Parts: sequence; structure tokens; C-alpha cells
Amino acid sequence: MIFRYDSPVMQFMAKLFDMILLNLLFLVCCLPVVTVGASCTALHTVTLKYAAGDEVPVLSCFFSSFKKNFRQSTLMWLILFLAGGFLYVDSCMAAQLGTGGIAIKVVLAAASLVYSMVFLYLFPLQARYQNSIRASFRNAFLLAAAHFPKTLCMVCTVLLPLALLLYGTTEIFLLMVIFLLLVGCSVIAGIQARILYSIFRCHES
Repeated sequence: MIFRYDSPVMQFMAKLFDMILLNLLFLVCCLPVVTVGASCTALHTVTLKYAAGDEVPVLSCFFSSFKKNFRQSTLMWLILFLAGGFLYVDSCMAAQLGTGGIAIKVVLAAASLVYSMVFLYLFPLQARYQNSIRASFRNAFLLAAAHFPKTLCMVCTVLLPLALLLYGTTEIFLLMVIFLLLVGCSVIAGIQARILYSIFRCHES
């Protein structure tokens, strides 16, 4: 029967509810801004467990990770926030140079790519392993570089929704806003988790 708990439809609805709940928890816990790091770590904790095939209660797993990793995740987020601020200001200043300052723009573009790559790996690493902040940043860079094709795939999971938001029609913009507010962040993290899990397992075996 369609309404049996173990039916495909009910299992899909249960998974959808979990993804909506996870998305809501992530967005709400990001609102104070300073807690973005802990929220990212908690989000990746849940999605990495899903990628491993584990069924976990979203609410308790999210807040357990949030509390456990709050201090270190917050410090890492503050470092990223400051570094991102410097990159943004420098990029704005470089843009005013017009066709001049090509070398500066290339360096800033490369720095922005490295920044994005490290960002994608940093909080999943914090979610899965216990390391110092310095070791986590180092490992994030090394893994991102060692698995560059997979890293680019993860970058695309972020850039594609962003491009649709910025350059899509009004209808697409509205659809993307609804998608991101409803399940977007948890779905994107879920896709990344499958890639990350395969990378982590490769180095753990």
C-alpha cells in the first residue's frame, strides 16, 4: 500500500521532511552570522552520515554537532570571514584599475579560487575529524588540490544556483529563492557529501 511506512512514497516523504528540517535548522542557526561556522559543520555532520548510509535523527544530530564543534568552527569561520573581506575589498580596488593591473587581478582570482576550495573542505573536515585549526586549513587545501576535478564539481554545486539567482529571469529567481529556503542548502550539502565521503574514505583506507 502507498501509505505503508516502508513504501517508496512514504520513505521519499520522510527523507524530504528531513531535508526541509535540516535546511531550516541550518538557515536559522546562520542568522546570528557569528554562528555560520558551527552551523556549516552541523549541516555537514548530518549529510556525511547520510552519505555513509546512516539514518540519524536530524534534530539531535545537528545540535549535538553544533554544540561540540562550536568553538573551533566559530574561530575558523572568523578567519574565513576576515580573509574573504580582504579579498572582496582588494577585488573592488583592482576593478577600478580598468585594463591595468592585470597581474594583480590574476593573483586575486587565484587567491579567490583557493579560498573557495578551502571553504568547501574545511567544515566537512571539522565535522568528521578532530584536528587543530592549522591542521584543518592545511588538510583542506591539500585535499582540494589533490582531488581538483571533484573539487571543481563541488564548486559548480554552489556556482550554478548562484548564477541562476543573479542572471536568471524573474521567474527563475523566485523559484531559486523558494528552493534555497526550502531544501536548497541541505540538497547542495548532500550532493557535496557524496563527493566528500568518497574522498575521505579513499584516505582512510
